Amino acid sequence: MSGDVEKAYEADQKVASSVRSSPQESTQDDLASEHLDPAEEVKLLRKLDINIAPVLMVLYLISFLDRSNIGNALSAGMAEDLNLPTEGSNVAVSIFYVTYVVFESPLATLLKKLRPSRMIPFIVVAWGCVVIGSGFVKNYAGLIVCRLFLGAGEAALFPCLTLYLTLFYKRTELARRTCYLFVAAAISGAFGGLIAAGLLKMEGIANLHGWQWLYIIEGLLTVVIGFGVFWLLPDNFEHAWYLNDREKHLMRIRAEQTKAYLGVEEHYWREVKKALRDPSLYISGFCQLGADICLYGYSTFLVTILRGFGYDTIRANLMTAPAYAWAAIVYFCLAVISDRYQKRVAILMPLGTITVVGYAILLGVHDSNAVKYFACFVVGTGIYVTVGLNLTWLNQNQAGFLKRSTSLGCQQTLGNIGGVIAGQIYRSTGAPNYTVGHAVSLAGMSWAVIGFGVQAYLWKRRNARKDAMTEEEKAEQDAQGVTGDAHHTFRYVW
Repeated sequence: MSGDVEKAYEADQKVASSVRSSPQESTQDDLASEHLDPAEEVKLLRKLDINIAPVLMVLYLISFLDRSNIGNALSAGMAEDLNLPTEGSNVAVSIFYVTYVVFESPLATLLKKLRPSRMIPFIVVAWGCVVIGSGFVKNYAGLIVCRLFLGAGEAALFPCLTLYLTLFYKRTELARRTCYLFVAAAISGAFGGLIAAGLLKMEGIANLHGWQWLYIIEGLLTVVIGFGVFWLLPDNFEHAWYLNDREKHLMRIRAEQTKAYLGVEEHYWREVKKALRDPSLYISGFCQLGADICLYGYSTFLVTILRGFGYDTIRANLMTAPAYAWAAIVYFCLAVISDRYQKRVAILMPLGTITVVGYAILLGVHDSNAVKYFACFVVGTGIYVTVGLNLTWLNQNQAGFLKRSTSLGCQQTLGNIGGVIAGQIYRSTGAPNYTVGHAVSLAGMSWAVIGFGVQAYLWKRRNARKDAMTEEEKAEQDAQGVTGDAHHTFRYVW
């Protein structure tokens, strides 16, 4: 990026402290004190949702589809066609998360500088090409290389999408919008099973296997979407083609009124250190790790688990759709409730416990397919909720763009190690009951539930300390230049 373009973009990004108005100029104080008509704000939010949510949902849907379709491909004979070594399929699943974890955090901090409208479409097209290439691999080595490149390509997407949301929405509005992403992940499982069931029937066309067509067609779809997003994703609300002048003015008011959360152009390393020294990051990451073990095991190996019940490949793929659809519905409903009442732990702990019960049923029941299939629904009830709301929780309680991007990147790095673990616990030698996989998943969600309680205690205690501050202490904090979520005006949600 040239120096002139970069400087121009940096100027554009100072939207949180913008002094422009429409049709006339406004000062920061004027914007901060200006009243927002609730009805007008609701209409604005609806317009944002209509233009942002579908784009982000489609992006996250195809990312989950492309990383998880290896489970569908393996169920259709890819391991035999490529002559994979013993447990080679598990290595192929896990290796994706090696590059994913390595590149996720550093790439997340580059979103502002590289511009969302350029960075996000580029990485989508790049990994789409890798998916297409996966359909032409001839051996184990080729599959591993493709999985490594796919992990690197997808690494930046999720943290970039969650950070992108903070450029448009207030912290109290994030749970429902982040929910859309995880609903898309669950929907990808439902559609993935249905799509796979159809594409795998193309076996033999053009002398290609069904699993090859699965990769090729889904990869082409990703590339097309990547090019389309180039025109649909503005860098910020000032460049949003779907907002008129009045709506942009309302966005400036919202930005100024939530300036502490949006953040200004902070000193880079100071904000990074603030994030890394905050224990909440590591507690949240620890919870994310436990929940992600369940998420990636469920999203990749559910079709394998169902095949262990004795069903054939096509039927097993079809049977995944209702379970994923149920998980999506539950998460959407609870995210709406969480946003409305601003409650996190009151939802996270019970739902995580339900998932633990589901794994316990899978471990204890071996002779009834109906009960085991029901347990798959119970497991899915809490997985997407815990992963999504835990992320939203940290996102909402970190103020300042750089601190927030660092925290989210590190949290996701810790969490996505769960993908490496998940790839190793559902081994073919464990069929048909997969005792190790279910037991490790149960343990992961159990420690996540405990961690949610610890997080709530931490946030609640910090709020109590701020409430107990005297006016003199508040004035001293202001004089010292304390900013972000450490400031006495910032309140943590728990």
